[in-house]
Amino acid sequence: MSCFTPFELPTGASIPERSVSITDFGVVPGGKVKNTLAFQNAIAYLAERGGGRVDVPDGVWLTGPIHFKSCIELHLSPQAEVRFSMDKEDYLPAVYTLFEGVRCYTFSAQLYARDCHDIAVTGEGTFNGQGFSWWYMAVIREGVEALYKAGEDDLPVEQRVYDTEELGVRPGLLHFIDCENVTIAGPTFTFSPFWTVHPTWCSNVIVRNITVKNPWVHAPNTDGCNLEGCRRALIDGVYTDTGDDAVCLKSGRDADGRRVNIPCEDIVVRHIVSQRSHGGITIGSEMSGGVRNVLVEDCEFRNNLIGIWIKTAPERGGCVENIEYRNIRIRHVREYGVCITMGYYVDDNKPQPIQHMPKIRHIHIDGLNCEYAGTVIFLDGRESSPLEDIRLSNVVCHGKTNTDIKHVIGLQMTNTSFN
Repeated sequence: MSCFTPFELPTGASIPERSVSITDFGVVPGGKVKNTLAFQNAIAYLAERGGGRVDVPDGVWLTGPIHFKSCIELHLSPQAEVRFSMDKEDYLPAVYTLFEGVRCYTFSAQLYARDCHDIAVTGEGTFNGQGFSWWYMAVIREGVEALYKAGEDDLPVEQRVYDTEELGVRPGLLHFIDCENVTIAGPTFTFSPFWTVHPTWCSNVIVRNITVKNPWVHAPNTDGCNLEGCRRALIDGVYTDTGDDAVCLKSGRDADGRRVNIPCEDIVVRHIVSQRSHGGITIGSEMSGGVRNVLVEDCEFRNNLIGIWIKTAPERGGCVENIEYRNIRIRHVREYGVCITMGYYVDDNKPQPIQHMPKIRHIHIDGLNCEYAGTVIFLDGRESSPLEDIRLSNVVCHGKTNTDIKHVIGLQMTNTSFN
């Protein structure tokens, strides 16, 4: 019996049939002159007339961050490259955003929208975030740790301002917040400073046929596509080769995530190909608002650390439930083919039971072929909060170790072969 409940699939953005080219607004090609004002003026011109499409022709176009308005589509020609500025001051003043699931004010994302409806990013061109100018900040933890504490202590969000390099809080490439009717279809996103494509608290979302390429070794935390607290969304066709998880579903971190309490729900993910990543398809670890009613199907993970990954930690709270996987192919993963763990301790979390233990339940996997994994199936519940109703069927896998299972209630494995 399926644990996933079908829903009406999203329709995405509706954009008026009106268009302008950035060449109408005084742009200079070549990647040397910043065209920030030209992009702003093109968007403002259309917004004043009810919206439309901003066309970006072939060529290299340097710009600071691009801020969307409602009813705006940004469309890239196949040989167009929007190259984002490496000057940090171009991303100030600080804007309202989330960093690893905690609300704050920091550098603007390179493609940024808040409280908009009907917005789209389309075409076959490339967004180049030039993230190598930001990646060194990953080792700077002062601001990040301060932000985590601010979230736990419920410091007013307006006082959580992290707008200097010395604090180490990086922006993402695309971050849309509290938006309705969103389409992201076609482009390549590369060299992201942080998480790459990151709709947050958005509804009626389509992400289709995008490519994410960030250097596997040198690009920390450059997740390919993260949906955070989104509702009614379709991810259909993502190719990733990146420095963190390929596709990930999230819903806020710890006390701040529980306070906001917006789940990621009614999501379909399909046709994901991950060349290299940490997790192929991941839920968490920031999932304090909950993740529920998700279907993942017809995906291929080629050379990852982990294939299917659900990760959380004892203080997260929240519930991951009614998640169904169908027809997943894993070629070679170094660690786990399937990893469902309550013990994700990258932040030095303690393993003892505490007040906000998360729940993971009703996880069904039907049709899994894994050519090789260090451990094929790793199920890691806690005595005080066991995994519940985990079902695996039609599984053909090979690994150094077949299973490592503890604290699971209602485990079913049918037509399962380890060879």
